[in-house]
Amino acid sequence: MKRRTMMKAASALGITGAGAATLGENVDVTAAQETETAEGTETATDGEDEDSEGTYEADYVVESTPENVVWGAIDPTKEPVQRVSSGSTVRIETISHEGILEDQPDPEEFFTNRGIPESEILEDQVRVHDEVPHDGAGPHVVTGPVYVEGAEPGDVLEVEVLDIEFRVPYGANTFRQGKGGLPSEFTWNDSEVIEFDIERGVALLGDDIEIPLTPFQGIMAVGPSPTTGRVNSVPPGPFGGNIDIQGTGTGTTLYFPVFTEGALFFTGDGHALQGNGEVDLTALETSLTSTFRFTLHKDAEQMDWPVAETDEDVLVMGIDEDLDQAMEQALREAISVLVHQKGMTPTEAYRLCSLAADFNVSQIVDINKGIHGKIPKGVFEAGFEVDPTSLGESF
Repeated sequence: MKRRTMMKAASALGITGAGAATLGENVDVTAAQETETAEGTETATDGEDEDSEGTYEADYVVESTPENVVWGAIDPTKEPVQRVSSGSTVRIETISHEGILEDQPDPEEFFTNRGIPESEILEDQVRVHDEVPHDGAGPHVVTGPVYVEGAEPGDVLEVEVLDIEFRVPYGANTFRQGKGGLPSEFTWNDSEVIEFDIERGVALLGDDIEIPLTPFQGIMAVGPSPTTGRVNSVPPGPFGGNIDIQGTGTGTTLYFPVFTEGALFFTGDGHALQGNGEVDLTALETSLTSTFRFTLHKDAEQMDWPVAETDEDVLVMGIDEDLDQAMEQALREAISVLVHQKGMTPTEAYRLCSLAADFNVSQIVDINKGIHGKIPKGVFEAGFEVDPTSLGESF
């Protein structure tokens, strides 16, 4: 299942053919069939998570309707939009914030002025713009929360990214005055809408520039603690949030410490692609639908920060307003993972990090800057599969 790396285009667009998956592979584009049930919108299944074509159908579907989203915050006080048991799969729609912010016109004007037909503008994006209050904190529209039955503070929530679909064949990149990596040099607002060639799996940046589509959700989060309450959607933290880590698309598994009853999972800020650093402020922002599997782990050691896993690497995170401090934290988290998961001494782990691990700047534009470290699984002869119950606190 892991790193299956498939991506589907939204059936509402009538897009068929092949799309680029998380690793840039070409795969078939298909669409799940949904049915309405008394419990809510669910996807029809035959008892299996994976159908004959390798696509994932979900136990539940959460639409990005105005009542199912929060604009500008991760809000653990919001009523859950869906309750699920451990092991459930949930298909969650998200919409991009580009085209609806205060310094932009409404979505119809923003996108049609940049060459997008009105028929390709999402109705729910227009409704959120018109109906959902923006509290002025963060720009992002996040869908959720999904409540996982039995989750309590101290548990670990495992979140597998099973599938990602594009809802529209375009995205937007915007830099803004006073923000980004060079705020004193780029002192104006500028937005560009970039179309996708879904069949070939590329974004068409110019006449001779094509960038592979590598979609992922910039925001994946559990609810902060009740004492922390509602938080700005921009700065990431121990609950995850706007972590913006390139490569955390289909096939990634994330492990989150649980801070509140039900765990309360949110997602949003869909990215079609992003370079490490996200230097001009935004990625190629788009509207995605992602399918997740939620697995609850009880009796787990207390975790400090989320950890992610792909087939190739274990990913750790360092997040701080100071990039040097973020690097130090990421290094400590990497050593901690090796101590808890592989039985290494801190000295051995420190040495291995210097010889084999890669530390990359995730983003420099989200108030709290991010470093993510990649520990390659291939250096371990016996392999490396994360045990979510023994990630532990920093060494």
